Amino acid sequence: MEYYLLVLAKFVLGFLIVISHLNFSGKTQLSQMTPVDFIGNFVLGGIIGGVIYNDVIPLYQYIIVLIIGVMLISLLNAISKRFFIFRSFAIGNPIPIIKDGKFIMENILKRKNKIDILNVASQLHAQGIHSFQNLKYAQIEPGGQITAVCEGADMPSVILIKDGRIRYSELDAIQKDEQWLHEKITSLGVTQISEIFLAEFWQGEMTLVMSDGKVCR
Repeated sequence: MEYYLLVLAKFVLGFLIVISHLNFSGKTQLSQMTPVDFIGNFVLGGIIGGVIYNDVIPLYQYIIVLIIGVMLISLLNAISKRFFIFRSFAIGNPIPIIKDGKFIMENILKRKNKIDILNVASQLHAQGIHSFQNLKYAQIEPGGQITAVCEGADMPSVILIKDGRIRYSELDAIQKDEQWLHEKITSLGVTQISEIFLAEFWQGEMTLVMSDGKVCR
C-alpha cells in the first residue's frame, strides 16, 4: 500500500508542477507553444514517467529534477524572446512561398524547409482559399500555419522593431535597410530605438508603440 501511495504522490506532484509551469508561462493551449515548449514538455513527461514507478529515487530528488527542467524551459524561452539569433535557430522564421503571385521555388525546395505543397494546399482549402491562382502572397509561419493574402486584399503588417531591437529579417522581407528605418522613426519624432516597444509597418505607414504605451503615427 505504501508503494502505491508513493506513486500517487509522485504523479500528483509532477502534475501540479507541470500545470503550474504552463499557467505561469501563459501557454495553456497547443497553439501558444513553441518548439522549445514541446520538447521541454516531452522531457518533463519523460522524467515523470521514468521516475513515477521507481521507488529507488527519493521524492525530493524527483521534485528537484522537475524544477530544474521547468527552469531550463523558462530560461530558453526567455533567451528566445531577447535574442533573435537564438529564436531563429530554436523556433524559426516565417518562410515566404508565394510573392506577387509567383512561387518562390528556392524556399519551397530547400531541404531544411521540407515543405509539403500538398499539405499547404489542404490548409489553404481549410481557410476557404480554393486555388493557388487566387493568392498574391503566402508564407508558412514558424508554428506551421499558413498566412495567405488573396488578390485584391491588403498585405499583412510587418513588425520591424520589438523591445528596442531591429528585426533585420523583416526589413529584408520588405526590401528596406536600417537607414530607411531610422529615417521613418525620426520623422515621427523618435530618436532612440531603445525607447520603442513595437514598430509596425503597414500600407506604407509606420506606427510606433513606445515603452510607456504612447502610440506615435
